[in-house]
Amino acid sequence: MIVKIILAMVLGGVIGLEREYNDKPAGYATNSIICVGATLFTILSLYMGEMGGDPGRIAAQIVSGVGFLGAGAILREGNKISGLTTAAGVWLVAAIGMTIGYGQYLLACSTCAAILLMQMGVRRTLGLVEKLRHYDSIYLTCAPKWTVVDTICQEIEKKQVKILKKEVTKHDNHFVVKIVATLTGQEFQQVTKKILEMPEVYSLYK
Repeated sequence: MIVKIILAMVLGGVIGLEREYNDKPAGYATNSIICVGATLFTILSLYMGEMGGDPGRIAAQIVSGVGFLGAGAILREGNKISGLTTAAGVWLVAAIGMTIGYGQYLLACSTCAAILLMQMGVRRTLGLVEKLRHYDSIYLTCAPKWTVVDTICQEIEKKQVKILKKEVTKHDNHFVVKIVATLTGQEFQQVTKKILEMPEVYSLYK
């Protein structure tokens, strides 16, 4: 049991350190606690089975219980949703803890290594994508004037960026504008910098 608890703390902590290093929620402590907790509950479910109970009852509740924790990490800001990767990570860490609890150490370590490799690979892939033209959305709030919207579109098109879709809605005393275009990461930075210099633009996010 001591080996299981220590291994759960190490593997959960390794995944948590990667999240914390990249300034993401649910860091070292959170992932370690979730992994150790899932391991402990799994050990208890095995003891329950030895005493004639149903060993699957506690294990089933771990999956649904961790789902509630993951849901708390998901945030929505306007049309942007964040925290999905963190929620999935919490769910996976609990699965690793359960795997350790059942004594499948090699499977748990392999899964942890695979996730770390995937996270590092994804970040390198995103770096390459930033150099290529791809679909991207720009959300901004500005003064409720159509001339301002037209000026914003003109500034974008000056950078040889093609606007594919434009949506404008009025909210309180300002316009909320969604612009879908094909551009590189560098072009995005140039475009947003120019737009934010306009006094009629209040906020901008991706």
